[in-house]
Amino acid sequence: MVDDTELRIEAVDADDGLENTGRLIRPYAITGGRTGSDVEIDIGLESQIQANTRASQHLGAYRWEAAKLIDLVQTPMALIELAARLELPVGVARVLVADLIDDGAVVLHTPVAAQTYGSLLERVLDGVRNL
Repeated sequence: MVDDTELRIEAVDADDGLENTGRLIRPYAITGGRTGSDVEIDIGLESQIQANTRASQHLGAYRWEAAKLIDLVQTPMALIELAARLELPVGVARVLVADLIDDGAVVLHTPVAAQTYGSLLERVLDGVRNL
């Protein structure tokens, strides 16, 4: 028989007086009310962000949200995933990333546009029709 003290699990009551207040800092306060960066950079949702070696050396110089962002992107991560992990709107994450790119703390890797063969297929179809 198992001793009751080993199986004791404290139940958490939903009405214990503690409320989940959510985020204490509003997203617009993180960016200072800005919706864009001073640097004109087009950062797509699929763009990969990676921390520069300089950022790891000066991690203490950044605010908590930028420091957490740098910590998350030690390996490349897409902007959309980064926003999800930081629990921030994509626009706020985009402003933070743009500021860190401007500072040289992170590097942006944009995917190469996939080559489309639409014009080639149209020419082949036109050739087949001319037969």
